[in-house]
Amino acid sequence: QYGLDQVRYFLLREVPFGQDGYISHESVVGRINSDLANDLGNLAQRVLSMVSKNCDGKIPTPGAFDADDLALLGQAQGLLAAVRALVDRQGFNHALEAIWVVIRAANGYVDRQAPWKLKKEDPARMATVLYVLAEVIRHLAVLAQPVMPDTMAKMLDQLAIPADARTFAALGEGGALVPGTAVPAPEGVFPRFVEEE
Repeated sequence: QYGLDQVRYFLLREVPFGQDGYISHESVVGRINSDLANDLGNLAQRVLSMVSKNCDGKIPTPGAFDADDLALLGQAQGLLAAVRALVDRQGFNHALEAIWVVIRAANGYVDRQAPWKLKKEDPARMATVLYVLAEVIRHLAVLAQPVMPDTMAKMLDQLAIPADARTFAALGEGGALVPGTAVPAPEGVFPRFVEEE
């Protein structure tokens, strides 16, 4: 009814490991629509659609990073250590919350930078912003793979990440996206859950 990855995400996010939890249709749908469709799904869809339309369907070439760019990239690159420490303590819900802190930061960055405006005013800056966002999405998708392997594989497919570059070892600057890499047309991976009439 909800999707395997979606249910796995809900259980690990909503119910502290080893504790009792409350599960209802409304709470599952709330997580699917708020966290997955709105927060992560919408972030990926917005960014990858802009890359497809405005960058000839290729990973854009960034210019110099400003403080806002470096702050967001730093958050994404620091996630592995934070998530690993939380998982070591079986704090799976806290590990997912740490990932979502960066997802919310990335959505805030999109709103501040407004790449749709930069397209007309400063296309080179738009390319940098979209590169930063694509690189952040790469980190988020790799780190969320253990919880949502099928949907994150689709998200990494849309970034044209080779199968051997989807490991934690590929995170950070060493595995960074290569400008000019062709990416497929984006498709949403987290549809909103809509009640059937």
